[in-house]
Amino acid sequence: MFKNLNITYTIRTNKARSNGEAPIYLRLNVDGKTKELSSGEKVLPEKWESNTSRVKGRSAKARLINAKLETLKFEAKTAYQELLEEGTEITSQAVKDRMTGKDKEQQLKPLLEVFQLHNTKMEKRIGNSYSEATHQKYKTCKMHLESFLEGRGEMDFPITKVDLNFLEDFAEYLMTKEKPCSNNTTKKYLTNVQKVINFARRNDWLDKDPFQKFEMSYEKTDTVFLTHEEVKRIYHKEFEIERLERVRDVFIFACYTGFAFSDTRKLKKSDVQTDMEGGKFLQKPRTKTHESALVPLLPIPLAIIEKYEDDPQTRSGNLLPVISNQNYNAYLKEVATLCGIQKHLTTHVARHTCGTLLLNAGLSMESVRRILGHADLRMTLHYAKLSQTSINGEMAKLSEKLS
Repeated sequence: MFKNLNITYTIRTNKARSNGEAPIYLRLNVDGKTKELSSGEKVLPEKWESNTSRVKGRSAKARLINAKLETLKFEAKTAYQELLEEGTEITSQAVKDRMTGKDKEQQLKPLLEVFQLHNTKMEKRIGNSYSEATHQKYKTCKMHLESFLEGRGEMDFPITKVDLNFLEDFAEYLMTKEKPCSNNTTKKYLTNVQKVINFARRNDWLDKDPFQKFEMSYEKTDTVFLTHEEVKRIYHKEFEIERLERVRDVFIFACYTGFAFSDTRKLKKSDVQTDMEGGKFLQKPRTKTHESALVPLLPIPLAIIEKYEDDPQTRSGNLLPVISNQNYNAYLKEVATLCGIQKHLTTHVARHTCGTLLLNAGLSMESVRRILGHADLRMTLHYAKLSQTSINGEMAKLSEKLS
């Protein structure tokens, strides 16, 4: 839609200098929205003619200032005409940016460069505001963006060109590439991109928010967890391959303690404590919520800890021989196949399983919250799902009370 540009001048008496002179500002108005730009000139308020936006009189100084104001007005009209010919949306901010050259500076900022700047800042705050796992997710997201832009032949794609079409194309790329991402994973990556866009806007590298009209929602999925019988089947399975046995042990440990993968790999032998009655337990702040998880160690996780007491991978003080997350999940698929488990096992399934086992065993929501290290009970309600067996059992108890 065609938009007119209205150009006027005003003086700022509230910013008057000690000699009484007030600075003159160029005012750009489009659709009722105004942006101001300093002319660099000053004038005494009584020498200013507001109706004509000119300095009164024919003195050399008055003529010089008026000439500069006319030049600025011409530059504003030129900027407006350039934007019009380019098909760029006409706004008072866009005209101002074109006049100051700011829009040209923005165009020189490639999306991938801004993403890397964001990730570098995040890396410096690992352990303070962010975790290594969160940083890794943003690095992975940047890798996907690189592959996407490489396929388009636009590795230097400017961040100012990120728009609704770009976001929708990137989402489609993620869900249709050789190893496609699920809808929810794609949504998470787009959320990462949105945070980088917000980072760019805070640094004045981008004016508009391309996510304003972007729509993509999470699909509701069933939480995957194992039954007690499935946990026992995996625990008692004998593996001929040592790496699978190690992965199985770490997974079972998490099923009985509820520690997330990022927390499990950080556990040290010194984290094991003894209570007044001689029982062993772990108390460790969760990486994600910083809430302290208080976990009594049952016989099975204790046996797993003892199994690796003198293992080469734990001699440095680590509690268990934990490998990288990527390999861990890949090996869990093999474990599931060999154990006849028809569920997609991941590091987080163990945590879901722990919550379910604890609830099924009759522990209170508050106790489960403390063990899982949740910030509040709402997280526990969302995280741990009751199995049908538990529901049937509770209904049976209720039936006995009411009969």
